[in-house]
Amino acid sequence: MICREAPVHTLGRSLKQRYGRRLRRVMLDLGLTCPNRDGNSGYGGCVYCDLSGSGTGAAKREESLATQWESGLARARKVNPEGQAAIIYFQSYSNTYPDLTPLAEALEQMKQWADVAPILAIGTRPDCFSEEAADLLASQKEFFDEVWIELGLETADDHVQKVIGRHDTLENFHIACERAGERGLHRIAHCIAGLPEEKDDGLLRQVEEIAKAGCEGIKFHQMMVLRKTKLAKMWMDDKLELLHAPEYITKVADALEILPPEVIVHRLVAEAPEEEYLAPKPWPGRQKVHSLIEHELQKRETHQGSALPSV
Repeated sequence: MICREAPVHTLGRSLKQRYGRRLRRVMLDLGLTCPNRDGNSGYGGCVYCDLSGSGTGAAKREESLATQWESGLARARKVNPEGQAAIIYFQSYSNTYPDLTPLAEALEQMKQWADVAPILAIGTRPDCFSEEAADLLASQKEFFDEVWIELGLETADDHVQKVIGRHDTLENFHIACERAGERGLHRIAHCIAGLPEEKDDGLLRQVEEIAKAGCEGIKFHQMMVLRKTKLAKMWMDDKLELLHAPEYITKVADALEILPPEVIVHRLVAEAPEEEYLAPKPWPGRQKVHSLIEHELQKRETHQGSALPSV
């Protein structure tokens, strides 16, 4: 169901329609890696990614999966004291790489919590989403109401994939989306605005490809410079052109106008701990950016999907 009273079909609104409440993500870290970290397709990871693999870093702190879950569920219970409260989210690194054993063992532990956490979400790279990985996730539909696969597209330009040290491809993204779709998995694509050497229409092209792939969800991110990343060195060496908040808001509003209205927007802007964040500055808080994006659409008298035919 699409909420036509709002300019953006957000996850929060969608969850309230489906579950009668918002569910809080409990982020879990299996301490895995990525093929562009271990030498399979490169070393050091993506230029924007820190040592925690864009996650919590809990595995490096030697926190067990049970400990991570219990503390995360306790936070979720503050919002929803009874009944369904959470989304199980395996976030850090590529959770289907280098093999499926750690994830399979973790899923065996987590299925007992399906009554509390009706949604299971797994993050990975398209080039790490094999037929076997797709089958493993599809098998979890027996226990969970919804199973999401979060796939990092990040850019639709294969040249930029190399520039940022990612070394994946647009073709791999479409193959992964097809595998997931064949098994009834909910596909969420991640896209980034403002990457080095990305063309001005880069975000629009990402949204076009995400729509073409049939994704059910999308996450928008701005390029952030974090400590202990390759981007941080580029920024300190004055070799980085930053995308600031006003430009980001305009780009996301433009992108939303060509995003099919049924696609759920899981995130409009990224955020990071203040002690790790370097640039761009100043940057408004998450809720402020949400408001500014929706205000921009209202000012234009447009909404998500309004630039598409027959919408």
